[in-house]
Amino acid sequence: MSDAAEATAAPGKALIDGLDMFNPDASHERNAEILRNFSIKRNVFNLFARSKGLFPPIMDTLNALLDGQTRTIQILDYQLIVLRMTSTVGAEYLFGINEPVSKVNGMGDEKIEALRKGLKSEELFAMGTWSERQQCIITLVDESIATWTNTEETIQWAQSLMSDDEVVELYIVLGFYSMIARMTRGLRVQKDAPIAALGQAIVQNITKNAADGREDGKPELAAFS
Repeated sequence: MSDAAEATAAPGKALIDGLDMFNPDASHERNAEILRNFSIKRNVFNLFARSKGLFPPIMDTLNALLDGQTRTIQILDYQLIVLRMTSTVGAEYLFGINEPVSKVNGMGDEKIEALRKGLKSEELFAMGTWSERQQCIITLVDESIATWTNTEETIQWAQSLMSDDEVVELYIVLGFYSMIARMTRGLRVQKDAPIAALGQAIVQNITKNAADGREDGKPELAAFS
């Protein structure tokens, strides 16, 4: 966690309790049913469920991001964006729930710890373990968080490594999870209870796509045969 983020971290009890999925009032029953049917139980979802009308489309977006059939970028592109952003802004809860997803999908402990510490980009790149694609994503995320924009050079770099569709999707992931980070910090979302068979649930619900594992991000033709 970066020094600035750690200094402004906001511990304490939850400021608004999440929806009780087993005892909802009638107006929240639809959202409670969505919660009951979602296989990975997280306190942040219970909190989102308090928004009667917005919760269902928010979960639709989340499910699309988790699904390799609808997500264009690779799963570790997606996770790198989330871990870098959450560490930078001090969203420890959100970092914590994405850490096991990154581990299950092959991001090593050394990289995860470096992200958790909020190392500067030059320190990360000096490790010699980040691909050019990953270095570009880190740079794009860092610039966007710091300035709410990016240099033309960074976007051109991204376009040399990824399709325009992928570049746009990087921003969608960053924006969506930044919204979640603001809520988890602002409303003091509490740590989740242990989840049984979490690794298995991650593999079943957060899937790869045909481009995963390829440095160029292009799908193997055999994947479509």
